[in-house]
Amino acid sequence: MEAANRGAADIGASSTGFNITKPHEQAPNPYITPELSFHFHYFAMRKMHLAIRANALAIFPGD
Repeated sequence: MEAANRGAADIGASSTGFNITKPHEQAPNPYITPELSFHFHYFAMRKMHLAIRANALAIFPGD
């Protein structure tokens, strides 16, 4: 995701980041617009918010 955030930052566009707060996790990448950086405690909540805000979803079956 850092590449997408950096591309947006290079052209002056805003970009969002959905991060998970973990005890030993690294910080969000520096290219995320600060007002659009969201922190979650659970993976499921992050997935739900990504799905709600998406324009399209591609779902593939897994093993």
